[in-house]
Amino acid sequence: MIAVKPDISVIIVSYNVQEYLCNCIDSVLAQKNVIVEIIVVDNGSTDGTGERIKSKYLDVKFISSSVNVGFSTANNQGIREASGEFLMLLNPDTEIKEITALHRAKDFMEANPQTAIMAPCLLNTDGSFQLSFWNYPGSKELLLELFYLHRTKKPEQPSSPVVVEAASGAALIFRKSLINEIGGLDENMFWMEDVDFCYRAHKAGGRIIWNPEIKIIHHGGKSSVGNYSVTIPNQVMGRIKFSKKHNSKPEFYLVNILSLAFICSRLVVFTVLSLVNKTSKAKRKAYRVALKSYFRFNFQGDTAIIR
Repeated sequence: MIAVKPDISVIIVSYNVQEYLCNCIDSVLAQKNVIVEIIVVDNGSTDGTGERIKSKYLDVKFISSSVNVGFSTANNQGIREASGEFLMLLNPDTEIKEITALHRAKDFMEANPQTAIMAPCLLNTDGSFQLSFWNYPGSKELLLELFYLHRTKKPEQPSSPVVVEAASGAALIFRKSLINEIGGLDENMFWMEDVDFCYRAHKAGGRIIWNPEIKIIHHGGKSSVGNYSVTIPNQVMGRIKFSKKHNSKPEFYLVNILSLAFICSRLVVFTVLSLVNKTSKAKRKAYRVALKSYFRFNFQGDTAIIR
C-alpha cells in the first residue's frame, strides 16, 4: 500500500492538558479537503495524556518525553518527524472551528509563495478578538511597559490579510522548506521563540502574514496557567536574549538596562500588592527569580531557560 503524503503536518506540543488536547485533535481531524498528519509531542504529562491519545487516536504520531523539554525543543522534535509540504505549529488549547480552515490555509500559502509564515486569526473562548501579532521587542516597547503605557491604545483588528513583524506561536503555518533555510525554533529563546522565528524568516526575505480569514479559538496558556516562576522570568530574559542576538550593541545595552529597571519596578509593585493578594505574592516570587536570572546572564553568561 502506497502511503499518501500529507498536505499539512500539524505539530501539537502538550503538557497536562488532556481534555484541551483531545478537543484540539478532534478539530484537526474534522478538516475537509486536505490531507493532515498529526504529531503530538508530550512534555512529560502526568495526567494520563499518553495512554488516552495512544488508545483513542491510532493514526496520531505520539512522541513522549519523560521530562518537560520545553516548547521549542518539543516542536523541533515534531518538525523532524513531519512529512507534509506545509507544517503547522498548533497549541493544544486551540480549536479549529471551520472545517475548511486548513484547506483554505493551504490554498493561501500556495497562491502566495512570498509568504514565509502565515498566522491565523486567534479568538478568545467567547469568540472575541485575541491580539496575536506584534512588533519586534525593543527599548521603546520596554519603556512603555515599564510605565504601564503599553496598553493605552486598543489594537485594531484588520479585516484582510496584512504583513506583520511577528505572530503568536500558538498557531503558525509555513513550508517545511523554510526549516532547511533558517533552521528550527531557537531552543534557548523560551517565550520569545515565535518572535525569533518570524524575525529570521523575514531576514531571509519572506513575509509574515496575519490572516483574519482563517480563525482558530485559543483558550490561552493552559499548559502554563499559574506557573509565574517559569513564565515571567522567561518572558523577561527572552527579550534580552532576542536583543543580544539580533540588535545593535547600543540597543542591546539599552534593553538590558531597561529590563533591570522593569524587574525592580515590578518587584516593588508586587511586594506591596502581595500584602492583600495571593497572586501578587506568586508574581513577586517570579520577579525575584527573574532578577537572579538577569544577574546570572550578565555576570556569569548563563543563558539557560528557567524551568
